[in-house]
Amino acid sequence: MALPTTVTDKANNSLTRSQQKAVEGRGNVLVMAGAGTGKTKTLVARCLDCLARERASLDELLIVTFTEAAAAELRQRLRHELEKKSATEPDVEHWPRQLALFDLAHIGTLHSFCLKLIREHFYELGLDPQFAILDEGEACQRADETLDEQFQAHYEG
Repeated sequence: MALPTTVTDKANNSLTRSQQKAVEGRGNVLVMAGAGTGKTKTLVARCLDCLARERASLDELLIVTFTEAAAAELRQRLRHELEKKSATEPDVEHWPRQLALFDLAHIGTLHSFCLKLIREHFYELGLDPQFAILDEGEACQRADETLDEQFQAHYEG
């Protein structure tokens, strides 16, 4: 069995060929892999690549993961890499500007991003601005009730 070919990025981290393709791809990219396969490293490298190559601004990127732990790790690693870039390239104004924008960046879970959209556009969705998020128990109970209602309506018909 052949070992995966690795490519070395500018930060001297080795990336597999698939990871490098995810970093260099443009447009929407979905990165799916098992635990411990380098998803966070790949996402950080992709963000840095977009910021460097495209001269994108951090507040223009949407970076989402599925878990709070992964989002926290991603934020920590990306901030660290931006701090390193600012220190090693002091003549480049782009990196300190990205650090200044860091708290405005959309880095978090997919759920938190969707919640933010709902909170900002509740009126367009016809929702009460005082909506609440159900806890898991309440959500299961409501789902069961709704399913029972649907079955009852179907069987009555």
